[in-house]
Amino acid sequence: MEVVRSQNSNQRAFIRFLNLTERTVEVVWVNFTGAYVCYQLLEKGNFIDINTYKTHPWIAVDHGTKDRLHIDKEFVYYPKTAKEFFQNHCPNRELPSQFEARIRAVITIPLYSLRYTTLLSMRNFLRVPDDVDMLELPKELINDLKKVITQRNNQIVHTFIRIG
Repeated sequence: MEVVRSQNSNQRAFIRFLNLTERTVEVVWVNFTGAYVCYQLLEKGNFIDINTYKTHPWIAVDHGTKDRLHIDKEFVYYPKTAKEFFQNHCPNRELPSQFEARIRAVITIPLYSLRYTTLLSMRNFLRVPDDVDMLELPKELINDLKKVITQRNNQIVHTFIRIG
């Protein structure tokens, strides 16, 4: 499994993170050691402008449930320079050598199956995997529910550094 962390870079990227969910979202930079640095809480419909670098990964986390969200349809977002972005979207267009622009990065909820969405919803009422044993559920659902609770609990203990 690849370790996600920032790398040194001199290629600047100017990003506008836009929260299109109905949730409060933590916009998180993954620093050079792999620790999560929470930059800002974004309410629904709000945005934040960030000046960053091409090799600096970002993630979005639901503030309430700690579920990972998508940034431009990815769980880990690597910014593109303005030149890269426009060359991908307008390949025949000439750009000045020092061209810079702010690129929009949209935060959305991943599309999950109904079964997995239900497991996530049930998980929010349970603290630890052993709590599932009290429910009268088929063995397969018990095992799957225990997995999503364990995953959630492991995400919560990940190193978070808050700024501001």
